[in-house]
Amino acid sequence: MTLFQYLRNLSAKLLFFGACVGAGVSAEVPGDAAGVALIGEARKVVAAWHAGEAASGGVLRVVYFHPSDRAPLLGYENRLDRVLADVSGFYRDGLQRFGVETQGLPLEKKDGMLMLHVVKGKNPAAHYQHESGSGTAAEIREAVKGEFDLGREHVLVMYGLCRKEPDGRYVFDAPYYGGGTQAGGLCHAADCELLDPLLLTQTGRRIVYTEHYYPRMEQTVAKFNSMYLGGTAHELGHGLGLPHDSGSVREHWMGTSLMGGGNLTYRQEVWGGGMPVYLSQGSALQLISHPLITGSNKGRWEPTGGDFKDMEFSAEEAALVIKGKVTGSIPPYAVVAYVWSAASRTDHGAQTFPVLLKDGEFALNFGRMAGGDYRMKLTALHVNGAATTRPLTFTVSTPGDPDVQALESEWSIGQAVQAVVRQQPDARRFLTDEAIAAASTADVKAKLQVLRNIVDPAPPVDLAAVTGDKFFLSDAAWTKAEVGWGQPARNFFWFAGTPQTNPFLRLTNRIYDKGLYAHSPSSYTFPIAGKWKKFTASVGLNTGALAQGSAVFTVWGDGRELHRTPILRAGERREIQLDITEVKELELRAEGGEGHPHNSWAIWADPVVSR
Repeated sequence: MTLFQYLRNLSAKLLFFGACVGAGVSAEVPGDAAGVALIGEARKVVAAWHAGEAASGGVLRVVYFHPSDRAPLLGYENRLDRVLADVSGFYRDGLQRFGVETQGLPLEKKDGMLMLHVVKGKNPAAHYQHESGSGTAAEIREAVKGEFDLGREHVLVMYGLCRKEPDGRYVFDAPYYGGGTQAGGLCHAADCELLDPLLLTQTGRRIVYTEHYYPRMEQTVAKFNSMYLGGTAHELGHGLGLPHDSGSVREHWMGTSLMGGGNLTYRQEVWGGGMPVYLSQGSALQLISHPLITGSNKGRWEPTGGDFKDMEFSAEEAALVIKGKVTGSIPPYAVVAYVWSAASRTDHGAQTFPVLLKDGEFALNFGRMAGGDYRMKLTALHVNGAATTRPLTFTVSTPGDPDVQALESEWSIGQAVQAVVRQQPDARRFLTDEAIAAASTADVKAKLQVLRNIVDPAPPVDLAAVTGDKFFLSDAAWTKAEVGWGQPARNFFWFAGTPQTNPFLRLTNRIYDKGLYAHSPSSYTFPIAGKWKKFTASVGLNTGALAQGSAVFTVWGDGRELHRTPILRAGERREIQLDITEVKELELRAEGGEGHPHNSWAIWADPVVSR
């Protein structure tokens, strides 16, 4: 988007905002002829594939979780019936804007009311906090196993973990996030006695509360409901598989996309707070194939085999253009590119570029872009609701001058990474001597070599047999190794086989080909037999760790602590140099810095012993 376009869109927003607030009326999200045409064509492809399939009867399940020492919050049943009706209505209206006739999200009901699966936690309220999602999920899975399979359904968990202090302040201790695919999803949101769409007009009443993002927040009850109803709708979107998405350029003047920053401004037009929140083209394009919208389970749990092929990157008339093909055993029907500044801490501001496939081919024109570094997720949508995603980074050195060669190199690395991470039988074809020699830059060659070492690792070396003056511990045999998540790994970052996994060890923009994956709590023990005098390493959280992550690194010799780092967070690192003369057993430990291991992506980079 050019500066002129940005200013024009901003002016339109401000004029629209002023008119709505001044008149005291609700702002309606306008029509979108281009979006209607785009999604209308996509629906034909999706509908043709599902034609004749029996209705699945799939529903959105809602769980109400409360601690063992507290009852559910006052009026929770009727309030949440209204909450989910409102959220479902938002999705209904958002899809209808594109000509999709639907009743909204299919809510599970009993006697005309929202069906709530009430789960009493095993622990008192003091046990739970905003990072307890994995623990509560395990409790819920066990509690509902006779009713439904948590792993094969789309489930929203509402938490009765809000308490009111004597000073009138509300305190929230609930998990608040979501994630999922077409196969199933789980999202978490907080309940409160003041959470109710009927209170969206309460501009004269105030609430004070504390939660993990806001130590103290004071606002109107109307604004509170915009944020917490919006948060529920937003996290539910993630549970359905929707990524962050601030909308396309042509949509920005309409207001705010739900999957962008719309979680903070949901329904604000009701109380005169500003422009409305809308469901973007990208979100709608993905939802039309979702099993809860199609009512079909055809291919829902089958692998898509999705892949991007014959990719071409070019700069045409000062615009970045990407062309290619998408294949898959489950037919793809569209591609959405999500692009955001690499300088941003999150991808909430990702601008979307949706396009339909024609005979399996696509062409994306990103227009003239401002200079800077960018991140991209290139996502292919399949008719069963699945998505195939490939991450990319690229640079625009000056406006309209994208670095196409670097983008081509990044893509070649990405293909190799995906093959290795997915353990594809043909992964080695990307990692031959010829492929590495033909790499365009030294950086690409180094990454390909790391990947080849993952596929064909050298056997660990007995330190007693080493005759040189120094040696990487990541190449040495250990006597014991434990990590808090996944499996111990030498010279790469352990991966779970997901498309988003990056297997490189990275600290502050540098990639290391030697190191130890050490997600907290972790421990690696090496028998050094008193034959080494010095230990050195660089330590920190692997690049990509979220802000909640932290780690403390300690070095132990023969059961005695030799060194301890301060708490390190994302983007921080420390250099360690220690005298280990006469140490017979060296142990490297990492633990979460704040009493928990969440996102504690600890790594030991270049861990070396020397004589």
